[in-house]
Amino acid sequence: MSKLALFILLLPLMAIGQETLEAIQVMDERPDSFSGFWEENKENKIFSGKKNTVTSLKEIPQLQTNNYRQATSQTPGLLISEVPNESLAAITYRGLGNPHESFNVLLLQDGIPVPADMYAYPAHYYSPALPMMNQVQFIRGGASLLYGPQPGGVLNYLSTPLYKGQKSSHKVGLTAGSYELLSTNNALYGSKGNNSYAIEYFRRQGQGPQRVNSDFTADYLQIRNHHFAGKNKYKLSFNGYDSDHGESGGFAKSAGTNTNVFGDDQSKASKLHDRLKVSRAQVALGVESKLDDTSEIQINFWATAYRRYSKRQGGSGFGTFATGTNNTIVNQTYYGYNAEARYLKNYKIGSSDNTFTAGILNYNILSPFTQETGAKSDSNSGALTRRLERETHTNSIFVENRFSFGNFMVTPGVRLESIQQKIDERKNVTTTVKRQENDTENVPLLGLGVAYHVNDESQIYANFSEAYKPVTWNESVPTGDNITTISEDIDASKTINYELGYRGQTDKLNWDASAFFIRYENAFGQVGTNFENTGAGEHKGFDLATETKLSEFFTTLKPMGNFNFYANLAYLEARFTRGSLEDKTPQYAPKTITRAGIIHSQEDKYKVALMGVMVDRHFGDDGNTRNFKIPSYAVWDLTGDYNLDKRWIISAGINNLFDKQYYSRVRADGINWALGRNYYAGATYKF
Repeated sequence: MSKLALFILLLPLMAIGQETLEAIQVMDERPDSFSGFWEENKENKIFSGKKNTVTSLKEIPQLQTNNYRQATSQTPGLLISEVPNESLAAITYRGLGNPHESFNVLLLQDGIPVPADMYAYPAHYYSPALPMMNQVQFIRGGASLLYGPQPGGVLNYLSTPLYKGQKSSHKVGLTAGSYELLSTNNALYGSKGNNSYAIEYFRRQGQGPQRVNSDFTADYLQIRNHHFAGKNKYKLSFNGYDSDHGESGGFAKSAGTNTNVFGDDQSKASKLHDRLKVSRAQVALGVESKLDDTSEIQINFWATAYRRYSKRQGGSGFGTFATGTNNTIVNQTYYGYNAEARYLKNYKIGSSDNTFTAGILNYNILSPFTQETGAKSDSNSGALTRRLERETHTNSIFVENRFSFGNFMVTPGVRLESIQQKIDERKNVTTTVKRQENDTENVPLLGLGVAYHVNDESQIYANFSEAYKPVTWNESVPTGDNITTISEDIDASKTINYELGYRGQTDKLNWDASAFFIRYENAFGQVGTNFENTGAGEHKGFDLATETKLSEFFTTLKPMGNFNFYANLAYLEARFTRGSLEDKTPQYAPKTITRAGIIHSQEDKYKVALMGVMVDRHFGDDGNTRNFKIPSYAVWDLTGDYNLDKRWIISAGINNLFDKQYYSRVRADGINWALGRNYYAGATYKF
């Protein structure tokens, strides 16, 4: 593979002359705009023809916690399955799978994957602290060619950029809120010589809505240094995370024996001893080099140590109080060592401007798994009942080329993945038959992006792309208590995505409208107690998104500052077309998700935002059962911050302004009741 990769990387140099061409970026993100809808090239990647949204978190009032509802307010189609204590990110897109731990969406931090194992176990027990981030980027069609296989697109969290010679700045922030919420957001930025650095620390803690066992703490630490040397930039970073969350259990839809009923008393906990603890440490090294006026290369190495610990009491059902006298303790550890290289070349063929990019990913995860049975309902350790050794080794190569013909651009691309998964079951007290798996799959993914620039401010775009969902460890050798059998002939899932849209950005207005059709083959799912391929499905619909600068349209508003109004609508028709679930609706696939809001700001003095999300009714399971029906809901948040002077900023907010009683997440243990009206207030000191 290495010889093939080298040949592909050198191909443009052999095929063309050394004519110079600056990287084309048709539409820069405008600093005074809430979001930017597209860019042609950025950081060794081609976005031409892809559906891409970049949201600036600096243009809304400061986030005080990981409120994904607010951070993704400008992104149509994303469904947030809300966890009351923010223990994890639960996100899905266009009905493409369960949002639990964002299994079907790939989360990145500064371009580096953050799941436990992006191929064999893409659970996001960790996601970046939103108050520490600068931008959120979401890429749909073609994301699988750029980063990897997940069918639901890529959500990339971008840190505050570091610049050569940047001025020193510091901040210390403290926020308090409902349910004993306490968070602190601190940062130090500066430079010395050719080095620029950042030290950022964020902590949040609280008691949660239940009287017992909904407490949480989470600590985030990020240290970065960039060394600038001529045309090269060398990057070193450390990311640390440690958290401890109570899992207080779900609620039932209606009264019954031993049930905790939704709508009765939110402060009741049905599980008194269940805990989830996650710790993660990552070291990353990188270099960005501008080889000449037309080409650049980026190389990243990163190593990660990731630990997930959980203890869960037995004897509970859907919204019932746990009655078991023992518990199950699971330890999962993930050790990763990974490397990626990306190369970009701008070149001419005749008078046409073109861009070539290619790269290689080597990805490795070693993951021991142990399961113990505790003697008591709150035991922290117990008798070993199961032990597995798991490994993932992946080699990927990807190539894209943007050909330009005047205002018309075509970008074909391919990604080739060789994925090896190993599972060695060393102990299982429930059976004498130990499962061993050693599978290698070679998967090609194809894509084609097309864009036509109607003028300097708008374009028509189209995208065809494939994505792939490998069989995960849990699907090869299930560890869940509610799965007793697994089909021997499970195949990997594959999606084919088609999209046609029109987008633009002016000084007064942003817009993006597109229609899509997704074919989902070999979907995974649970039927009864068996895990199997549940068949095929179709997901089709359209997205509409706009942002309007009202102050530009109505000049009488200008003396009062900026008024940005945004709205977006995602319409979805999704159903299974083949298999045991034929004609049923896939889980977490509401027909409509609508977001709207207005953000008022005045220079550097203050920002106030009213943001809302309205979600149509849907189901939390593929079988469309009554217990898993999620009613429609609308939630609004009112937040703001005010600069007292150059040093002090005060902030405050009311989340769920109208105190809507709702839920957006249903699990096997019942309904997760979302937070009612809650408040926060805080202050930040800059020096």
